[in-house]
Amino acid sequence: MKKRWKKQIDHPLLVETLSRELEIDPLVVRMLVNRGIRTVNAAKEFLSPTLDGLHDPFKMKDMVEAVQRLDFAIQNGDRILLYGDYDVDGTTSVAMMYQFLKNYTDDLICYIPDRYREGYGISKIGIDFAVKEEVDLIIAMDCGIKAIDAIAYANEKQIDTIICDHHLPSTNLPAAVAVLDPLRSDCSYPDTRLCGAGVSFKLIQAFAQFRKEDPSIWYPLLDLVAIGTACDIVPALGENRILLRAGLEQLNTKLRPGLKHILAPRKKETDLTVSDLVFGVGPVINAAGRLDDAMLSVDLLLENDLAIAEQKASVLQHKNEARKLLDQEILAEARQQWEAQPDFETANSIVLFSANWHRGVIGIVASRMVEKYQLPVILLTEHQDKLVGSARSISTYNIHEGISACSHLLENFGGHQFAAGLTLKRTKLKSFQLAFEQQVSQTIKPLEKSPVIPVETILPAEKITLKLWEQVQLMAPFGPKNRNPVFVSKNLVDAGGTYILKNNHLKLAIKTPEDERVIAGIGFGLGERFFELPVGSFELCYTIEKNTWRGKTTVQLNVKDLRPSKKSVS
Repeated sequence: MKKRWKKQIDHPLLVETLSRELEIDPLVVRMLVNRGIRTVNAAKEFLSPTLDGLHDPFKMKDMVEAVQRLDFAIQNGDRILLYGDYDVDGTTSVAMMYQFLKNYTDDLICYIPDRYREGYGISKIGIDFAVKEEVDLIIAMDCGIKAIDAIAYANEKQIDTIICDHHLPSTNLPAAVAVLDPLRSDCSYPDTRLCGAGVSFKLIQAFAQFRKEDPSIWYPLLDLVAIGTACDIVPALGENRILLRAGLEQLNTKLRPGLKHILAPRKKETDLTVSDLVFGVGPVINAAGRLDDAMLSVDLLLENDLAIAEQKASVLQHKNEARKLLDQEILAEARQQWEAQPDFETANSIVLFSANWHRGVIGIVASRMVEKYQLPVILLTEHQDKLVGSARSISTYNIHEGISACSHLLENFGGHQFAAGLTLKRTKLKSFQLAFEQQVSQTIKPLEKSPVIPVETILPAEKITLKLWEQVQLMAPFGPKNRNPVFVSKNLVDAGGTYILKNNHLKLAIKTPEDERVIAGIGFGLGERFFELPVGSFELCYTIEKNTWRGKTTVQLNVKDLRPSKKSVS
């Protein structure tokens, strides 16, 4: 599918003014302006994110109540259950809270619900477990904001609850002792973009502040909050940017034993990045909750013995390999089922069902289908006489709103703009497919189905240097809303070293007709584009990387797209 290269709007006067006042390169200022930064102070805060820039945690609604109840629990010898979701955000939250509270009490239990037996969120089974273990206080992380019935049940059992969540609340809130969620309509917290681990961290920060502890008591937790933040794909701005920067610094200086083994296959001599966390750490940690028990991931993150951590990491890596095989099998089946549909080339949405698909994997496969077909995708499988599904979407369509418009056909649903989950009766499948297609067709425009590559600016090839890479790194850490800058260079030719690598990757060697300097590039998954390389010149759309191999450091392009020359960037 052809991609649209969309160049950012130029603001030459603003760039010139800020560049002069900040005394930095206009290219860096252009990147800042493209991200909505318009003042000197905002630019300085963005370029130098420090822990001093974190907001006062007591600005979050119910934080006083949460801290007071937690302090009472510790003073009173209450038993505390740390309850988290089964994904990376939830498991890092539980590990982080456990490690912190061990400074104050040994009366702690960790609990992660079973994805298949209990489903998402706080369950009655989980509350019954708390009753059996004589728990006095539950701290629920990355879940709970809609658990009205479950919290009422906990209250009946005389168990208090503190909720640390970041999902959108309903009109009514659970009757917990404290509900920490920056998306509450009555919460004036300055940053609403935190993930579950971020909200849990704010409780830790507040408790340390309440106890008049030195902030260094929570420094060792910054790696976990960074992993949760990176893998939950929340905007890499504001407090998230601060926590990512600090967490990555810690990960690059002192790696937890379990993470050492997970990252061992990474054959790079450069520092860890957000991408390493998302694609290297996240899938392995998630594999436990997808195929087995997510407590395996919590145990791994907390393990201090290197040998034991290696054993635990090996178990998770085997599960991740099994997950990959399921991923490939389901993707092949889903593609075959979809392309057998008579209207697959004209439809605006994909809703597929198979009773044999694994619940823990269909979300990943839905994302792969979105990448392939550039349509909103819902994949459903069977569970306890109902259909349960995962939904994923393209950047221009709010799939949560689309599903909500069809809610009269559903048992329940939840999620956000780009991802959601849903449950419906099997007898409603056909009606839902038709209703959802109609809803998407009324909303989405044909052009919106073409993937867009936002282009930072057009660069002459002679500016592709290590100095440029250093300038780009001022914008790191990268993530949603602060993507790795994409550049376009024109009038390039093949330098004679371009070929197809295994796994359908394209290895490039390019130069300009005027310059003999050869620049290396790699286009992941672009192997078939080798046959589209023109005899004459072409244009590349790319991000810039530093490649260190055998002690030699060079610049390398991560190619996103290519096309013959003489086409304008829109």
